[in-house]
Amino acid sequence: MTNLSILKTSIRSLDGLYSLTDLHKASGGDEKHKPVLFLRLDQTKDLISEIENDKVQICTLPVKTVRGGKNPSTYACEELVLAYATWISPKFHLVVLRAFLAMHRNEPKQIALPEPPKMYQRELTEKEMQDFCWAWYGLRNYIELTDKLQKQFGGFGGDYARAIRQLNERYGNLPQEMLPTLQRITTEFNQDITHGNGWNRIIYNVRHPNAIIRSGGLVHLF
Repeated sequence: MTNLSILKTSIRSLDGLYSLTDLHKASGGDEKHKPVLFLRLDQTKDLISEIENDKVQICTLPVKTVRGGKNPSTYACEELVLAYATWISPKFHLVVLRAFLAMHRNEPKQIALPEPPKMYQRELTEKEMQDFCWAWYGLRNYIELTDKLQKQFGGFGGDYARAIRQLNERYGNLPQEMLPTLQRITTEFNQDITHGNGWNRIIYNVRHPNAIIRSGGLVHLF
């Protein structure tokens, strides 16, 4: 089913064909432009023969007349519709051509799948991955501190307050953005928070970022 409209007149369709009767109505309904007169022309008959012989023609029939029923009309394929519009007048042909172009632009098209993200494989030592986690934790503490400083002194203005605000705006989301990557590259690391060394507690906080206790305006390890 198509959604073709010519000069505010809806054009019916049937089996990939379009109603010449409706196009005649859209053109003004002049008696001399009746579809039956167009179809009697030798030039039109030759065009129909060429379309029928064309192996790439999609329509089963280039023209079909339906008498009686709900949609009595003479239906024609797109090529004949455009030829009919040209026969009526150059101006009407242009209107019909533009309507078909607009209709085809709105037809569903295959959606191109987004390209997969580029993947890089790099070997990292255990110490390098630990350094990344320590850097993340330090940055998180730093953001927590500047956030509290901004809330306390941001209203005073001045260079320091402005610098704190700019740092928070620029880097405030960075710890959260880094976290999924750190969690992925450290999945094979064992953790044991019962041991007092800092690394075990750091890796615990990487995997459980909400398990950090805040006290006195600073962030401390659990």
